[in-house]
Amino acid sequence: MADVSELIERLTGQDDAACEAEMIRLGQQGEEGLATLRALLASDEVDARFWALRGLWANGSPEAVKLLIAALEDEAEMVRSGAAFALGELGSETAVEPLLRLLIDDASETGDHAADALAKIGQPAAAGLVEALQQAEAGVRVRAAWALVPIKSRQAIGPLFYALEDESYMVRHYAETALERMGVGQMVYFRP
Repeated sequence: MADVSELIERLTGQDDAACEAEMIRLGQQGEEGLATLRALLASDEVDARFWALRGLWANGSPEAVKLLIAALEDEAEMVRSGAAFALGELGSETAVEPLLRLLIDDASETGDHAADALAKIGQPAAAGLVEALQQAEAGVRVRAAWALVPIKSRQAIGPLFYALEDESYMVRHYAETALERMGVGQMVYFRP
């Protein structure tokens, strides 16, 4: 395992390109790299925790995904956002539930990053996004409708038609966009 204190110092003092390159190399070192990345995630230094996420993304193993999911609960917004981004890029189906919780519970930009990650994960996230479309908070409904646009989920058609009458203009806009992308934008939908 690399000297973590020395590594933390480098991560807070180097330029972004050098930090990213070092974390990618570390992530590609398998279990030895994961041990160092775990130690970085436990650091008090936010930059170290943030850069550890890049190494976990490069690693991509089931253990790395578990660590990324745990980072969704970090106190620092940039760490939570970075973890959401990495999980979306990895297309991690196991992260759907934690990302949905973040989308619903985190009113910061991190909730937006969770929506983006769920959109990238795609179909496995559709049922949860349909449920989020029913939430009382307008911001959550906007995020859910936005995330459903690229997924093109047939199971979302009914709820998206209901969302065309949402009080939020943005929910209505994204619902209409999602339906149009599925080719049902001009279709008449009869409620059961």
